[in-house]
Amino acid sequence: MKKIIIITILLTLSSCMVSQKTFDEKCCALECEIQELKSKANSMELKEQLLRQSIYDLQIKNDTIK
Repeated sequence: MKKIIIITILLTLSSCMVSQKTFDEKCCALECEIQELKSKANSMELKEQLLRQSIYDLQIKNDTIK
């Protein structure tokens, strides 16, 4: 009877370890995707700032010409 209980406990613990490894891999993959999206968002913000500055500069030049 003790052997059955020990085997059951070992199987339960081993299945938890497999699940934990899978969970860790998925978390790592999601973390990489999050970092990539943050990087893209930062580059888009930089582009937006550059475009706004260019528009502002063009408006000043246009006002100067008039």
